Amino acid sequence: MKNENIFIVSECSIQQRIDNFLISKLKIPRSKIYQIIRTGQVRINKRRIKVNYRLKNLDVIRIPPKIKKKLH
Repeated sequence: MKNENIFIVSECSIQQRIDNFLISKLKIPRSKIYQIIRTGQVRINKRRIKVNYRLKNLDVIRIPPKIKKKLH
């Protein structure tokens, strides 16, 4: 998919929950974050995750481009 939003987890974000990480990066409401995670739109290392997933070093987080476009 073109224009995907991809983040690679650095050492400073290890063990942070995915929901808190995305809130800080995307600046969108927590309810929207939960919705996109539960519907499988957020992928880590090409897998679906749960909202309580804790980040590991060099995890690759993919968020579809339509999420960013809806926000602006």
